[in-house]
Amino acid sequence: MLCWGDMMAITVGEVLKLAPLQEIILIAGRAGLGRVIECVDVLEVPDVAGWLRQGEFVVTTCYAVKDDLEAQLNILKVMEKVKGAAVAVKFGRFLGTVPLPMKELADELHIPLLAIPDHLSFMDITLPVMTAIINEQSLQLKYSEEVRQRMIQVMLGASSLEPVSKTLAELIVHDVAICNEEMQYISMSGITFFKEKVWAESDIRCLQSTGSLNNEIAAFPIKVRKRCYGYILVDCRVSLTELHYVAIEHAITLAAVQLVKEEAVQQAQQSYYRDLLEDLISGAFKSRELAVSRAESLDLLLNKPQVILVIDIDHFSGYIMQEGIDYESRATELKQHMAYIVNTLVQRFAWRTLVVQRSDSVVVIMPVLRQGGSTLRGTPFHSDLEDLAQTIQKKITEKYPEITVSIGISSIVEDPLDIAVKYQDVRSVIKLNQKVQGEGKIAFWEDFEIYLLLERLGQPIERFYQVKLGALQNPAVKNRKELLMTLKTYLECQGNSIETAEKLFIHRNTLRYRLQRIEKILGRDLSQSEERFSLWLALKIGTLIEKER
Repeated sequence: MLCWGDMMAITVGEVLKLAPLQEIILIAGRAGLGRVIECVDVLEVPDVAGWLRQGEFVVTTCYAVKDDLEAQLNILKVMEKVKGAAVAVKFGRFLGTVPLPMKELADELHIPLLAIPDHLSFMDITLPVMTAIINEQSLQLKYSEEVRQRMIQVMLGASSLEPVSKTLAELIVHDVAICNEEMQYISMSGITFFKEKVWAESDIRCLQSTGSLNNEIAAFPIKVRKRCYGYILVDCRVSLTELHYVAIEHAITLAAVQLVKEEAVQQAQQSYYRDLLEDLISGAFKSRELAVSRAESLDLLLNKPQVILVIDIDHFSGYIMQEGIDYESRATELKQHMAYIVNTLVQRFAWRTLVVQRSDSVVVIMPVLRQGGSTLRGTPFHSDLEDLAQTIQKKITEKYPEITVSIGISSIVEDPLDIAVKYQDVRSVIKLNQKVQGEGKIAFWEDFEIYLLLERLGQPIERFYQVKLGALQNPAVKNRKELLMTLKTYLECQGNSIETAEKLFIHRNTLRYRLQRIEKILGRDLSQSEERFSLWLALKIGTLIEKER
């Protein structure tokens, strides 16, 4: 295997060590001796613009500009613009001496200005330089082929990206890390450098817009067609050479193959998960044992209590149907990214969880953790689920600030055969919550079960509402909104006058007066528990009626 010490691009300083170029004198521009030479040419034209190229080693007598100092200086200016390598001049033939302004400008621009002895022909210079370039390119090709062969061996035996980062780090003697498009590490070699690097959202946005991170880290996107699967990050505190890039390009290709292969496996697994979900929510399973057995074959446990989450994009069609936007690509990108975000967060939260993208939603069926009984309300797991849902919303909004997602969470599912009903309950909860609280909110079924029951009763509930609370809604009633709030708070406090007064920040005598007015207007006795329940129910109905209006 070739060593990196043998594999450097040829520079101006190095060709000046070749025979007979050792006789050439460096007049100015010493700081540019490290410029890389990519080609060599003889130039004898008055206007050099359009003729010079990057990395060009120019040999000239300046005959075409022998009487024009500005044109002579322009050679150096154009060299700087195109990132040329050096200018070698036979000054004695036509210019006689080296013009002082040329020396000063060469030093200023860091472009080596060389003086060719009269006895050397142009062939004496161009042939050795061209030979050196060809030899260097030959070595690069040889090195590239060796790298390719080694990478192929890695690819044939690799089941992850770990061997890729390790092999690349060995080849270029730089620390290497491979991360996904969200800048989460997949593998790394050089833990001392990358282990402590934590990427903020601003870093990711900067990387996606500029293609780089900072002066310490070079980022190389792993792209297939138009999609970026991730990045190869390289510690570039020590400069990368041209041959480093050869190895990196091979590593990018190998990483792309591996990531596409892994995605294909994941898509196949998702297909199995999707089939299982569809059978569960359609009620296709006729026995609990069959559902449990099918799930176990996919390393999922349905023989324990589960909970269902549905993450739904608000106004999905309105978001993607925008002028000038490709419908299919935008829809696919959004769904894939949302599913990826949800799956990443959920798998950190609970193992052996079913996560499936379904239309413009993501459906999650996860085991119940830290269960405190048959209900979620008031349990630590309820709080954990709420935190998870909020994190999902936050991450999706960070990625797509112009959209919101509504999340519904079921009650505990004890039997996998109940998943079909519980799933429909969650869908209903999301729609109902969008009416009651608006979009982009989190709804637990247990907080909305009474609303769902009332909504399904249809017209009779409005008549019930009018009978119970219609009198208090009369615009002629003075301070009716204040009275309604007092009644609502009193019922929520289960008829506790002291607690009600404290919540309303009023004196108990004021509360007593308001309650007496409410009893008189409604013709109800608030001391009766049945009356309080019916009024509480009417208030719930009122919330639904008001939102629908």
